Amino acid sequence: MTDKKQVQLKRLAIHRVGNKAKEEGVIISKDLIDLRDEELNNLLLGYFLSPFKQEEFFRFTHSSDLTLNEMFAYATLIFGKPESFHEYSVHILHHLYEQSDHPKVKSGELYIAHFSGCGIDETTVDAIGIFKSENKDTFLTFKDEEEDLAMHYHSGVNIKSVDKGCMIFNIEAEDGYRVKLVDANSTDAVFWKEDFLNVTEVKDTNFTTKTYLNLCKDFSEEVFAQKDSKKEQIDFINRSVDYFSKNETFDLEEFTSSVIDEPESAERFKNYSQSFAEERGIQHFDDFTINKATVRNMKRKFKNFIKLDTQIEIKLSGYNPEQSEQYMERGFDDDRGMHFYKVYFHSES
Repeated sequence: MTDKKQVQLKRLAIHRVGNKAKEEGVIISKDLIDLRDEELNNLLLGYFLSPFKQEEFFRFTHSSDLTLNEMFAYATLIFGKPESFHEYSVHILHHLYEQSDHPKVKSGELYIAHFSGCGIDETTVDAIGIFKSENKDTFLTFKDEEEDLAMHYHSGVNIKSVDKGCMIFNIEAEDGYRVKLVDANSTDAVFWKEDFLNVTEVKDTNFTTKTYLNLCKDFSEEVFAQKDSKKEQIDFINRSVDYFSKNETFDLEEFTSSVIDEPESAERFKNYSQSFAEERGIQHFDDFTINKATVRNMKRKFKNFIKLDTQIEIKLSGYNPEQSEQYMERGFDDDRGMHFYKVYFHSES
């Protein structure tokens, strides 16, 4: 969503869903929530929308027929007939309860929201939000009582984070809509993403960029990590990130020639890339547009330091492979029988 200030919360239903394996049942609200309180409306907007910062988009899928995906069907009904929102929200509640049959699935409140003004792909569309709060925090409250200050406590939902959520955007319906996900609990991630929603990631520029950088990471661990020098592995990752940062499009031949010096390793990388794409059914893996936001996010996930067995760590700041190669050397001291790194610098701080 490009501009959250444009988004409006139009309808909201809140139900309670239990764990089916424990026969906890559901509690169905009688009506929609009154959203005329402007402060409450703004708090809910922040609570619902703030978690969706990732670049990944998903879409609904089904093994035989997309229309058989329950959440795809309910989303289509709501977009087509929003006046029956509460009725369809109850169907979503029961669908979630049927999938909540694993002992680790927690009970909680289910929020089903209807938004307008959601910006996506340079257009504005409606969206359906489905959120689940599972964890409770304890809050202190204070109240003036007869010229004194009384302290109380109560249990409630912390609106700084959503436990589980998805946003379904009313765009590209024929391909399963565009969906964003958030799931703070990795122990039952399959339950939310696969059992309840049944979505798969959209193979767009974000997907391809992220997948290729992960491929580079896997290749570095499989090939360069086997060598004596950890620095070679980090240099390969740094050169890979540097290429993705400086170029608008990816070209396999250009990338390989600029990142890998040894012809044997370069050919091995090409074969590795081709096999990777074939196994996963990925098209256009040799030439694609680079998603710059994804590159920035991926940088944070790559380890950029060397950990030595002498309790010393060398952190290579930034992704500048030229400086790393120019100012840092690796060698072996025969007298000590140990490897060493030599680092050049002008000043220290």
